[in-house]
Amino acid sequence: MPETVFRKHATLALLAVILLGMLALLYAQAQHPLAPSEDAYITYRYARNLAEGHGIVWNIGEDPVEGGTEFLWTVLLAGSSRLTGLTIEQAARALNLLVGLLAALTLALASFIFSGRRLLPALFATLAFAAGPLSYHIRAGFATPLFTLLLLIITIALHQLIFLPADHRWRGRAFYLLPLTGLLLGLTRPEGALFAGLALVAAFILLDGSGRRRLLLATVGLLTVPGLIYFLWRWRYFGYFLPNTFYVKNAGSLLHLRYFPDIYELFRFMAPLFMLIGIGYLLDAPGDAVKKLIILAPAILFPWSYLLIDQLQNLGKRFQYPVYPIFLLAAAMALGQLALRAPAPALRRKNLTLIAAGVIGSIFILFAPFVALERMTLMLLLIAILAGIKLLAGRELGARASHLALIFLVTVTALVIFNAQAAYRLANSFYPTVFDDREAIGKALEPFADKGYTVVATEAGWIPYFSRWRAIDPFGLNDEYVTHHGLSFEYLDQQGADVIMYHQVKNPHPPRWADMVALLRDYAQARGYILAAIIQRKGPDDLHVYWVKPDNPDAQALIRAITEHGDRFIYEYKAGK
Repeated sequence: MPETVFRKHATLALLAVILLGMLALLYAQAQHPLAPSEDAYITYRYARNLAEGHGIVWNIGEDPVEGGTEFLWTVLLAGSSRLTGLTIEQAARALNLLVGLLAALTLALASFIFSGRRLLPALFATLAFAAGPLSYHIRAGFATPLFTLLLLIITIALHQLIFLPADHRWRGRAFYLLPLTGLLLGLTRPEGALFAGLALVAAFILLDGSGRRRLLLATVGLLTVPGLIYFLWRWRYFGYFLPNTFYVKNAGSLLHLRYFPDIYELFRFMAPLFMLIGIGYLLDAPGDAVKKLIILAPAILFPWSYLLIDQLQNLGKRFQYPVYPIFLLAAAMALGQLALRAPAPALRRKNLTLIAAGVIGSIFILFAPFVALERMTLMLLLIAILAGIKLLAGRELGARASHLALIFLVTVTALVIFNAQAAYRLANSFYPTVFDDREAIGKALEPFADKGYTVVATEAGWIPYFSRWRAIDPFGLNDEYVTHHGLSFEYLDQQGADVIMYHQVKNPHPPRWADMVALLRDYAQARGYILAAIIQRKGPDDLHVYWVKPDNPDAQALIRAITEHGDRFIYEYKAGK
């Protein structure tokens, strides 16, 4: 059989998977614009200040503020920039590409091994991962590739703990890898601690008494104690119990159900994977199927935790899709179950685990047909064909067995190709980042950076980063006073804004954005600011508005910096025109 040939040349097959995955990742991410997301420059500003020796601060010389939620990423960017001489942007690009390649390599290895050292299941997972959201996230500039890699590693460690023999060296290492990865997850993004907690709960459920004790000791030493030390340091350094962004994004509400469709869309897209995983559970030994579901449970539950916050800055669905490779790995394992090796074991005992495996598998399978995705119809059909081939393979087919194997090979190949292109189309559907007036005007304001001027900008990425001005974030993500006391005329008077910029959009989300814009507009008009420019972003209902303080000694020069960009942007209004 073709798969047998691949197994005889496992090393070459593995290298082929890795090579194809690397090429797919490089090709797919090259299709996205070079510019990182505007919001990524918030983290870049903190990282640059840290690299230059000012600490994790928003404004140099002022108190620290935890306006970013990617602590480990900030430190890595600052350290890389300091050691190599790269700019923060260059360091982010290089690190994200490196981490992305490492993530694709990790999934290739894991899916190859966990599927029974088979080529096509590994290709199925690796190509979809490399060509999918990961390719966009590498360009976006956030810590998403690192977070994705860590989620995948902690899941692999769970599999090692539960399915490897007790004396296997990799199982022993997994006792330490799981809590250590959990620590890194929490340092990368705060919600990573939640996934780590769910993974540890899954491990404690599945391990025996001695395994639980060993994992508990490792968790205390590698996760709890270091995590507590970091938490106490963070509380002392920043002065607040929780990150500043949590108070802003919580927005006084426990649940933000309007984001339910965004999270459901993740599972909607993965419906064919669920069908494939469900078939694998039915073919698996009942006890193993239940164990695999418990290992998969953290990835199923975790995305829904984002209903607890206002999902601002969820560019490229970066809050949902880090769990995607975990489901691809599970699907690759299911394809390994479908491979033509031997008839599926007869199910003779009607016990609880057998019933549970059947129910779980059936639910996963039935979920897919209820999801209306035209582009997934072929994928569902191919999975159904695979299941039928597996059923037939258990019979005595004689000479026809080779023909059945060929059909299986062609079907899985089609499944690999279709799965990869569907993931590629998904990544290309994300909103592309294109530098606009905020980048150009930010750079135009940079020559005034040493004069101590202040900009109040609702867009806290490009303008503060490129201008290097002292910046006030009126939405509060990077301003503790605004977060805890609100924006007011009195506070703006104290800050002495030289330039005010706000993003005015029809029916904004969250709705409180409109209140902030109205206050800034009223303040600028009441204090006699000069309306410098109104620039269209995506149309007449999506505007960037700039005001300049009239008694600033460089007022006219600042207006020119804002307005003199030729035909690069659509100006609805220019001062003096």
